[in-house]
Amino acid sequence: MAEHRAGESNGTAVPALRQAPETPAPSGDLERLCIRNLLAMPGERIFFKDRHSRFLLVSRSFLAEQTHCTEMADVIGKSDFDFFSQEHASAAYADEQRLIQTGEPIMAKVEKETFHDRPDAWVATTKLPLRDDEGNVIGTFGISRDVTAQVMAEQALAHQALHDAVTGLANRLALMDRLSQALAALDRTHVRVALLFIDLDNFKGINDSLGHEAGDRVLVEVARRLLRICRRGDTVARFGGDEFVLLCSSLREDDDVRLIASRVVQAVSAKFVDDGHDLTVTASLGVTVTGDPLADPGALLQQADIAMYEAKAAGRDGFRVFDAHLRSRAVATHEFDEAVRNGVERQEFFLLYQPLFGLEDQSLRGAEALVRWQHPERGVVLPGDFIPLAEERGLIGLIDTFVLDEACRQLAEWMATGTCPSSFSVAVNVSGRQLSDGSLVERVAATVRRHGVSPSQLCLEITETALVGEIGEAATALAALSELGVRLALDDFGTGYSTLAHVQRLNVDILKIDRSFVDHIGGSDRDREIIGAITAMAHALGMSVIGEGIETHRQLGELTALGCDEGQGFLLARPQPPADLMATHGALLPVPGARDRGPRGIPSLT
Repeated sequence: MAEHRAGESNGTAVPALRQAPETPAPSGDLERLCIRNLLAMPGERIFFKDRHSRFLLVSRSFLAEQTHCTEMADVIGKSDFDFFSQEHASAAYADEQRLIQTGEPIMAKVEKETFHDRPDAWVATTKLPLRDDEGNVIGTFGISRDVTAQVMAEQALAHQALHDAVTGLANRLALMDRLSQALAALDRTHVRVALLFIDLDNFKGINDSLGHEAGDRVLVEVARRLLRICRRGDTVARFGGDEFVLLCSSLREDDDVRLIASRVVQAVSAKFVDDGHDLTVTASLGVTVTGDPLADPGALLQQADIAMYEAKAAGRDGFRVFDAHLRSRAVATHEFDEAVRNGVERQEFFLLYQPLFGLEDQSLRGAEALVRWQHPERGVVLPGDFIPLAEERGLIGLIDTFVLDEACRQLAEWMATGTCPSSFSVAVNVSGRQLSDGSLVERVAATVRRHGVSPSQLCLEITETALVGEIGEAATALAALSELGVRLALDDFGTGYSTLAHVQRLNVDILKIDRSFVDHIGGSDRDREIIGAITAMAHALGMSVIGEGIETHRQLGELTALGCDEGQGFLLARPQPPADLMATHGALLPVPGARDRGPRGIPSLT
């Protein structure tokens, strides 16, 4: 490649490079000009001080915004003590004297400026040593910028992260932090810490009847009352939903936590008026106290929670203190929780099936799936001994899911082997807690699809008492299940508050008359008339009726005469394993077109 001389490039003229002239050192006039322009910049709060922190020179923004003076002469020779509060001026003086001694600059320090005559502000300040020509420190200079908006925004975010949006109280995160601090302080003092776990009674009824806005106003009022009665230094937190926690730190030995708990109960239960409605809200409290600095915060909350549930079980609107008795119960409850979870995983739960017979043609129509627990130590445990506690502990979902899946699997097996016709149905009990679970409908649909059974062969039984306070949510869930094609039965009808109008609204297909009416049907005209009226009205609404708990021939005869469609009970058949059910009663399955009304396996009425 040919070389080119400077200034030539393939025939294209290139301007000759010229050496830039040297920049002369700034003169005194030029330095003053630069300083003057710098000090005149809007928003830049620049200052120069001598070794005694007296002002030598300030920018116009500093003059106007920090001192409210109009002339430089009004500032020169003065100090921060003439314009700021004593606290702020003292802090600034200390920083500057340390800087003069060490020569170490202070970079972008965020500090609060407090004044004599105006609101506080936040600034980010940088300070450096002011040196003479020999390098000696003769003072300080710096610049500060207003960051009040930024600091306020950060504080708002921090407050939001640690406080409840509805009540303004500390939230769970803040509570746990303060509880940890209170426990750590026990190591240095001879005091105690108490936790009061507060749960409002039947709060859901307010949301359902008056709306969530009214519910929020109740929460705000409860928060205000708790703040009014707590001591200085205590923490009131909203733990979530309608749960509050009162943290009492630095309790002396003679402080009575029972008295504090009583004051809380009384304060919450006092009547108040909201939008013309007289409202009375009560609370159940659980209390735990410790003087151990090594206590686990989570364990303390659990203890208070356990005591709170004891207060609810005792009738609500009161409190219980966690003690050795509750501790042993807590251990037993924990062991129960683990046993249930392990039992599901180890397939210790199994199903028996109680046959359901048609009372008109004496045929086997279906079966109700009943869960049992083959406990490794206790043997076979009946549902009455574990279902209520499972519901209380929030474990009923595990059991319900197993029962639904196993019942559908067994039904699919019977169908695949030709053991039962397409009209045969299996009933599964659904707890009240499951009705409020938004995933119930999808879980039922997925289970039916997975096992390939028809939705119409599955019947979900809901107890009447499970609908108390849940009628709106239940109606929505049951309507979706009905749309899916699942049959719906209302169990134990007559023991709760439902009327046939409620039942019609819930799209129920079947009413199961409670055994308490069936027990006395032979000796009570009143019970006979009730069953007859329920049956007639149910039929008028297109529902079928099942009598449960049939144990005598007379009960069977009376129910048949009153028009009851189907029945089950120990007289007809006890709960049994799936293989035994079909082996014993398979011949009783209805035959299409058959109208044989004689006894075909059901005990004779004579």
